Amino acid sequence: MEKINKKRESLIDELKEARRKIAEYEGALKDREIEEGFYSALENIVRAGIYIVQDGKFRFVNHYASKFLGYAREDIVGQNSIDFVHPDDREMVIGNAKKMLSGERHSSYEFRSIAEDGSIHWIEEIVRPTQYEGKAAVLGNIMEVTERVESREKQKELETLEASILAAIPHAVIGLKDRRIIFANDGVQTVFGWKEEELIGKSTRILYRTEEDYQKMAGLYSRLKRQKTVLTEFPCRRMDGTDIECMVSASRIGESLTKRNIVITYEDITEREKAKNELEQSREQLRNLYTHLQSVREKERTRIARELHDELGQLLTALNTDLIMLQRKIPDKEVALLEKTDAMVKLIDMTMNTLKRIYMDLRPGMLDHLGLVAAIRWQIEEFRKRSNIGCTIIAEPDEISLDVELSTTVFRIFQETLTNILRHAEATKVNVRLKKTKKYVDLIVRDDGKGIRDEELTKTNSFGLIGIRERAIALGGTAEISGEKGRGTAVKVRIPLT
Repeated sequence: MEKINKKRESLIDELKEARRKIAEYEGALKDREIEEGFYSALENIVRAGIYIVQDGKFRFVNHYASKFLGYAREDIVGQNSIDFVHPDDREMVIGNAKKMLSGERHSSYEFRSIAEDGSIHWIEEIVRPTQYEGKAAVLGNIMEVTERVESREKQKELETLEASILAAIPHAVIGLKDRRIIFANDGVQTVFGWKEEELIGKSTRILYRTEEDYQKMAGLYSRLKRQKTVLTEFPCRRMDGTDIECMVSASRIGESLTKRNIVITYEDITEREKAKNELEQSREQLRNLYTHLQSVREKERTRIARELHDELGQLLTALNTDLIMLQRKIPDKEVALLEKTDAMVKLIDMTMNTLKRIYMDLRPGMLDHLGLVAAIRWQIEEFRKRSNIGCTIIAEPDEISLDVELSTTVFRIFQETLTNILRHAEATKVNVRLKKTKKYVDLIVRDDGKGIRDEELTKTNSFGLIGIRERAIALGGTAEISGEKGRGTAVKVRIPLT
């Protein structure tokens, strides 16, 4: 009986063990179903890259994770996870993953992955500890961020390039928002003496001499509404109080001024303006000297012409008269003496004609006595005789009355113009127009020659052209000289009457 009881207890224990094992199996089966359902949900619902790594190898990879890594899932599962990381990033990934699994790091990290085709994919990753099939594992969440990283790199390159450009510009470059400085380059220290960080957030008022100047520069905004860029010269002030002259170039940022953002460049042109003013003063002094020398020369020519005409001319006339009277007293039989005196009379006549030509070239008497139009007509006749070039004149009005200085200037310009035509133009015809209005006297001379070239107009040794321009400028006028190949040259002079 005792044996039977022991056998019964043994059967009961075996039955309990069997029931326990069946219960464990059913529980494990249920857990497995739940787990498989969970991973199925990760596969079909979550649109992020999900994977499970256990003992350093991939145990589970969803569709998105395989896509981000650039491999088929069957080529990933069972492989070492670190093999899919770029060799240069592996140490960094291992370190960050360990910190995240231990709770020391909470933010994601980025690394490069090499796809099957050799392309580089940038991956952002977060890892957490988990259980897989009852054992410790790592649950990873990844996203491909290649476009974001490349965009960020391009932005960095662009910012670096912009910074390099700003640093390379020797002028002060300042960005403004509502007239407050939001950025500045190193050039502000060169131009204004301020350091870049000292200007950020400040008003541009500190760059100008007075409040009036500051308000005047506000007009840039209204001008920039109509045009994208404004260029102007404006006085400014350095940090040490020194006044400087700047070339200011302002441009709006964007297509409109809705946000009132502009960028301004300041170039210190103080020394340039000083040199420019000194050059202008030097030119003015030279021009005044030229005008003075011309005036002295004209007076001297007038004096010499008058002395030749009045004194030497009178002496030759008296000598000629005495010689004629002496010739009349010589007997007819003194043929040789008569021939000698006749030759002497002719020689005196030649001398008087030469003397007349000389003093007329020095200063035509008709310019003083008959006026400018008569003097120009006489000069035209002389020009025809020397050159055989046809020359016509139209004067409006027929008689033009001008003061001595203006008449002399116009006449000398005309003489120089004819000289240039005779020497260089190879012309056959010249047309002259002389006109007096209420405000100006205009002289226009056109020829039909070969035409002056542009390089001839700017030659430094073209003293005739320089003389024409300087004579006109000396009286506040202008001289325009232009030519066209094969169609002649035109000289247009305009001088104010006052």
